[in-house]
Amino acid sequence: VAVGDLHGDYQAWIEIASRARLIDRRNRWAGGSAVLVQTGDITDRGPDSLKIIRHLMRLQGQARRSGGRVVVVLGNHEAMNMTGDLRYVHPGEFAAFANADSDRLRHRIYEANKVTITAAFRAAKPTITDAAIRDGWLAANPPGKLEHQAAWSPRGELGRWTMANPAVARIGDTLFVHGGISIRYAGVPVDQINRLAAAALASQTEAPTAIIHDPFG
Repeated sequence: VAVGDLHGDYQAWIEIASRARLIDRRNRWAGGSAVLVQTGDITDRGPDSLKIIRHLMRLQGQARRSGGRVVVVLGNHEAMNMTGDLRYVHPGEFAAFANADSDRLRHRIYEANKVTITAAFRAAKPTITDAAIRDGWLAANPPGKLEHQAAWSPRGELGRWTMANPAVARIGDTLFVHGGISIRYAGVPVDQINRLAAAALASQTEAPTAIIHDPFG
């Protein structure tokens, strides 16, 4: 069973998995020796990416114990989250990471970086007040956003999980990949492609020629 582009829609994902008889009524693995491939883009656009990821993480272990397999392939939106491109992140995704300490964390980070933040705001608008700078920065960093970014860093829980997932998975004589393989990479061994992708994520590169950004990547 292959499914892609869930984009934060947890209910759609549960319905797909249920109809494919991969999960039971308690959302536990019921697929036996089946192989599930999620072909990338779990994140962005919808609010419940974290719920889907947590569920897939659990299913990976449950399927393995049942003789099945859950393979999660890297999508460009996972790469975007790891490299700081958050333009498609739904506000609900940040909110999912918020906790009782989120407000204190935001103010602590602001105070620790106040000089740099102030300089950046005043470079764009020299007459802006200190209060407006503080309010603007806090508005741009809602509760949960800092925790979201930490989780998606190479050392964060989701970052480590993403780097461990393949960019290309070969199952039998079929390749699974988000978006296809260009002629530039068609002759590159799968293991090498996966190493290049993992290294690009680990370095959080923004280079347009990197495999995770290259239009032919």
